[in-house]
Amino acid sequence: MIQGILTFQFILNQTESGEIHPEFRPIELVFGESGFNEENYLELISENDIFAIFYNHTTGIQRGTEKLRNFFSGRLKEKPYQVISFYKQEEGGSQFLTISVFNLTDELDIFEDLINKMALRMDPLFKALETAVKTNQMSILTNIRTRIRNELEFTLFQVMRLSNLDKTQKAASIFTSDERLEILKILRERPISKVELKEILETIKENANIEILLEPFLELNLIRRDWIEGSRDKKTGRITHRGEYLFLVKDIILARVPNLKLLESLKDFREDLHEKFEKRLTSYFEKYDPITQSIEETKQLASLLLDPDIYDNIALMRSKFYPRDKIPNVFSDFADTEKMLERLKEMDIITEIRDNKNRQWLFLMCDIKPIIIFPEYLMPKIREAYKGEKKESTITLEIAKKAYDLLETTYNEKVEF
Repeated sequence: MIQGILTFQFILNQTESGEIHPEFRPIELVFGESGFNEENYLELISENDIFAIFYNHTTGIQRGTEKLRNFFSGRLKEKPYQVISFYKQEEGGSQFLTISVFNLTDELDIFEDLINKMALRMDPLFKALETAVKTNQMSILTNIRTRIRNELEFTLFQVMRLSNLDKTQKAASIFTSDERLEILKILRERPISKVELKEILETIKENANIEILLEPFLELNLIRRDWIEGSRDKKTGRITHRGEYLFLVKDIILARVPNLKLLESLKDFREDLHEKFEKRLTSYFEKYDPITQSIEETKQLASLLLDPDIYDNIALMRSKFYPRDKIPNVFSDFADTEKMLERLKEMDIITEIRDNKNRQWLFLMCDIKPIIIFPEYLMPKIREAYKGEKKESTITLEIAKKAYDLLETTYNEKVEF
């Protein structure tokens, strides 16, 4: 659970004698349900930790393509939390630091998009803040600080909404993480030991938390863990291939599916719209194949499910359609409904249809669903990975037998969403 989002301005505090007394002066601080507040925030994140984060920003490698997107994520040294932070230096020299503080068990990857969006919205506010401070415009300064606080509170609210994922969103989290995609890629080829998997993942991300990365796979019953006793080398006496192994028993894809429920409901009372909507669905899905869908498109679909407002919008439009000029106001106070709808139109999730009176209506054309597949393709790959005692094998006979046994015993298991 997120603990808080804290924004500071770095001040040198240089005296007439030339001495410097640097400090991080709080601008706005907002907190979750953690018990921390503006009086005791140094119990959440120490001054030394703040300086360490600042040092990472000002001396480390910049992430992202835009100047403002200078991000850092990692664990604190003095407090038991982890952070995502971003840093901005204005042309006038003012330096700003925003730190989002999370528990160690939180998965930072799924929150990065929300933090990125906050950074983009905060960028012009920092510039305006610098100008207001230098020109001593107190009324403008107060207004800007209020807007900054609103941005922090909105992001805190969105992060808290995203902290309790349902099964569909947990499936989506597999496709928004490079580390999880690598796990899926490996297990589609062969079983692998947990130790070897961790070594591979740490080439992608330092100190990768394999237990957190495996959570959605385990919760959706896509993989099994089992202990392998290993085999002893007759010459050296050394035991190899011993330890915990991971086995894929169900594969998963994230696909667009036609909104047939809405199509069916249109028959009874809007025949004009039913015909047009049916043509639109038929035309789109005649060309769509989820099996050949690119990983880039899959990632984009997954990111939609992990956007709280978009996810609510999709749920709202599964069984109802709305006139373009009367979209119900059910989203969060800070949501940009127009921008959200445009994004969904560009990705062909929603479509716009005019009725016989030339009124525009919005329809959910594509729903996004996880589809579970039995990985029959694994059987020859397991045989290939185990080539027999006379040839070099990736896995042993014991591992191969366990893989076949697990595929057989889990064949009839269903995953409900």
